[in-house]
Amino acid sequence: MLNTTIVAANSAQSSLEMIDFLTQNVMNGETPGYNAKRFTFRDYLNGGTMEDAGFAWRQGKQITRIGEPTKMMLRGKGFFTVLNPENNEVVYTRLGDFNFDKNGYMTSAEGFLVLGTPLQSNVQQSGNSKYNKLGPKLEFDIFADPLSNPAKRNYPAVGSGQEAGKPQPINLGMDPTNGLYLGKYEKLRIDKAGVIWGKYGDSEVSLYKVATRNFQNLNGLKNFRSTYWKETSESGAPLPCNALVFNEALEASNVWTKVEVDYIIEAQRQYAAAINSHKVADRLVQQAIELVG
Repeated sequence: MLNTTIVAANSAQSSLEMIDFLTQNVMNGETPGYNAKRFTFRDYLNGGTMEDAGFAWRQGKQITRIGEPTKMMLRGKGFFTVLNPENNEVVYTRLGDFNFDKNGYMTSAEGFLVLGTPLQSNVQQSGNSKYNKLGPKLEFDIFADPLSNPAKRNYPAVGSGQEAGKPQPINLGMDPTNGLYLGKYEKLRIDKAGVIWGKYGDSEVSLYKVATRNFQNLNGLKNFRSTYWKETSESGAPLPCNALVFNEALEASNVWTKVEVDYIIEAQRQYAAAINSHKVADRLVQQAIELVG
């Protein structure tokens, strides 16, 4: 009977822990970039003990943010790479809710600096610009229509340019005198490869490639500040990332709220049953003591 009392007490305790665990997921069901926490049980003979089982890494839904070029989401496994300026520590996040600060750096809401690799600027024409290559960069000289029939223009395919250096904080500060990014680009576009293009006249110039990374063991990462992660010996070193970058969008929480609520209801039932079992076992123990006495 004493064993039955212990099992019932352990079962009630694990049910309460399960409710708290699931409630945290439900409360963050609308938090962009949040990963649902997972759990498991062991030691069933003594009523079950709940253990942390890491995080769910399934893809969250897309939240459209039209007109906000600094907002990004990843489709596939991987993380954006950001730098904590307070200690120069590189950390990782799925939440691409970025903005430009007063100094022109692309940052997270916490002030972490978004990292990107500078590119040897190449031009991707989308109109009738004429351009010349000056040194490592492509610059425009005049705007002209070299062909008589614009519908039949045939421009050479130009890629995004070779990476020039290592990832560094992305700076695309707007010039207050003319309202242009870096004083010359009218607006920005980020393609699925993570390349940031600046619109120049009727063409685009490649500027940076957003730094993204993946890990061999995602559950080996250390979570902090809800949506940020740190590399550990268990996660392994950062690896190249093949995830696609979607611009003007954010990734929603990957919590399946309805499922989590169903689990909470089931845990509440388990808790009630455990409490009733504990009461019955306790009453039987008292009766046994009275009979012995």
